[in-house]
Amino acid sequence: MSEENKAETVRDTASGKVHEDKGQRAGGVRDVRASKKIKSPNKSGGRGFLWAVLAIIAIAAMVVALLAWQGSQKDSIEGKMPQQDVNFTAKVDGSAVELASPNLKDGAPTVEIFEDFSCPHCAELNEADQGDVRQALNDGRLKVRYNLLTFMDRKGPDASTREAGAAMAVAKTGNAKAFWNLHDYLMEEQATVVNQWGNEELGKAASAYDLDGSVVDSIKNSEAEKLGEEVGKANGDELTKRIQTVSSPVVFVDGKQYQIKAGPDGKPKSWVSDVVK
Repeated sequence: MSEENKAETVRDTASGKVHEDKGQRAGGVRDVRASKKIKSPNKSGGRGFLWAVLAIIAIAAMVVALLAWQGSQKDSIEGKMPQQDVNFTAKVDGSAVELASPNLKDGAPTVEIFEDFSCPHCAELNEADQGDVRQALNDGRLKVRYNLLTFMDRKGPDASTREAGAAMAVAKTGNAKAFWNLHDYLMEEQATVVNQWGNEELGKAASAYDLDGSVVDSIKNSEAEKLGEEVGKANGDELTKRIQTVSSPVVFVDGKQYQIKAGPDGKPKSWVSDVVK
C-alpha cells in the first residue's frame, strides 16, 4: 500500500468512516431498489388487499345466508301452499261457499258437496275430482257449493271446526284463489293438518295468499272458529233434513242426491264426467 493510500485510510478510520469500492456501492443501490419493490402487508397496499379479501368473505356469507333463507321458506307452511290460478269467483251464501265462473253457461248444473275436513273419504273424493272440478268451474260448465261439516269433532270443537272456520274466513273475503288452494291443501294433507296443526298453522297457511292481515289474525287467535261452529251446525241440520242423517261426503246435483261411485281400488271416483255434459 502506498503512503498516500495509508494516509487516506488513517484519516477515514479517525473520522469513523469506511469507504466502499464502486462494486459495493452499486450492489447496495440494487439492494435498496429491490427492497422498495417488496412492501410490508402492514403498509397501505397490504391493507387494501386485506379489505378486498374481507369483502369477498362478506359477500360469500351473504350468498350462503340467502340460500339458507330461501331453503327455509320452501320448507315453511307458507312456502308449501299451492298457488293454482282460477277463473271463477267465490262467495259465502248462507252456510255454503259458492264457486262459479262469471261466464257461467246456461243450464250449467249446481253441485252441492257436504264434506268434513277430517273425513278420510272426503279427502279421497277431493283427490279424485279436484282437477275435473277446477276445469269445469274455469270453463263455466259448473257451479259448486261447498257445505262444510264438523260432525267428526266427536268431543267438541276440534280440527274440523278450526279448518271450517279458517276456510269460511277466507271465503268471506271473496278471494277464490285463496279459498280453492287452501281447501285443496287441507284435504290433500289431511293427516298432517288434522293431527298436527292448530290455529297458528292455519293462519300461516292463509297468509300465503293475498289476504288482509286481519283475516289471518282472526284465524290465528281462534276468532274464526266461531264461523266453523256456526256453519258446521247449520250444514249438519240441513243434511239431516234431506237424508235424515249426517255423513260425508254427500253430493247433490240440482237438488238430487248423487250416488258416488267407487273405483277398482274402492276409493271414490270423480263425478264430474257424469254431471257435466
